[in-house]
Amino acid sequence: MDKLINILSSINDLLCNPKRESLDLSLNNVHGKGVFSLVIGGTEFGRLTRVFIAKKKLKPYDVQLHTHRYPIRLTVIKGNITHHMAHPGGEIILPLFKYFSPLNGGTGLSELESLPVDVKSYKMPIGSIVRLSIAAFHTMSCSKGSIWIVEELGFETDQSFVLGVPFITDNLYTKPEMFQVNDHLQLVKREVKRILNAFKEI
Repeated sequence: MDKLINILSSINDLLCNPKRESLDLSLNNVHGKGVFSLVIGGTEFGRLTRVFIAKKKLKPYDVQLHTHRYPIRLTVIKGNITHHMAHPGGEIILPLFKYFSPLNGGTGLSELESLPVDVKSYKMPIGSIVRLSIAAFHTMSCSKGSIWIVEELGFETDQSFVLGVPFITDNLYTKPEMFQVNDHLQLVKREVKRILNAFKEI
C-alpha cells in the first residue's frame, strides 16, 4: 500500500539532492497557462518525478479530460484540489481525440468518434494519493498555489486520449529561466518538509 510518509521521504531526498539533468526538463505552462512542471527525478520520459505548481486558479476543465501513456501516482501536498474523472458509459457525450504530443514528435490531436461518459468529481485532501492507469480519463481544478506530485510509472502505450473541445498548444510547454526552476524547487522543498515535520510531532 502507498504510504504518504515513505513517498514524501523519497521526494525530500530528490529535492535535497537535485540533479541538473532532471531540473533541466522542467517546463512552464504545462497542459495549461500558469501550470509549472518541476522535474525533480529521472531523465527518461515516462519515468520522471514531476511536481506541478498552479500559479493561478484552475477552473474545472480548463485542462481537458485526458489519459496518460503511462500509469501515474499522484500525491497532493498543498492547496484546494478537485479531481475530475470520466468513466465510459454515462449520459454525457464528449468529442474524443487521439493525442500524439508535439513534445515527442507527434502531430497533436486527431478526432475519433464521440464517447458517452459519466463524470465524477471529488476533493483531494492534502496528503491524499491516487494511482491512475493508462485507461483513466482525468483532469484537475485547484486554487492558486496548489502543488501536487506526479510519479510516472513507465510507458505502456505510445498514444493518449483527450475528451472535450480541441485545444491549441501555442505558448504552452515553454522553457523556464533557471532562477524560476530554483525558486520552485525551494518552494516545494518547504512544503514537503512542513508535512514531514508534522509526522515527527506525533
